[in-house]
Amino acid sequence: MANSKTQIFNIALNILGISNPIENTNITDNRAILLNNYYKIARDYVLKDYDWNFASTFKQLSLFNSNLNQSNFKYCYNYPNDCICARDIFEKDNFQLQKFEISSVESGEKVILTDTNEAILRYTRRIDKEIYFTSEFSMALSYYLASLTSNVLTGSIQKGEIAYDKYLKILKRAKMLNAAEGADYIYEDNTYLDSRG
Repeated sequence: MANSKTQIFNIALNILGISNPIENTNITDNRAILLNNYYKIARDYVLKDYDWNFASTFKQLSLFNSNLNQSNFKYCYNYPNDCICARDIFEKDNFQLQKFEISSVESGEKVILTDTNEAILRYTRRIDKEIYFTSEFSMALSYYLASLTSNVLTGSIQKGEIAYDKYLKILKRAKMLNAAEGADYIYEDNTYLDSRG
């Protein structure tokens, strides 16, 4: 079953001991209004809090049209609009990790500084469609959302603290599940695979 914003809101309410669900996130119910107020910030926070596989992407950066005299780096690149967190910079030709720094220019725009020409950024991108969330991310987001809204929804700071502690535990478990996907080595001996044919 696909994740939905309404489902995430209702799980957050359940975490706080509120069993009466909301039917959709667009209603004028005070609970929905409050959860909507926090939702985007909470989603982006949880995305940034860990290097989630489902939100990881690569992009060749474009040069920023400005000279930063105060910079110790040779190149200044535009910060992608959908970037939640810059994770790694690679050199295009050899894919070796490079040093980089996040800064801003006088106009306030965020930029990426590095010594690499034709830099490729690996980053966590903003995912705003819940259908793409993994179940671990949805649960982590629900607990974090519950921690932010508990005082107003229930009058209990303690429930928020409990929800936040649970968020950290779910995040730890999600990291293990996230790390289990993919392979960092290739088996040379295909005897097992051959025997199945």
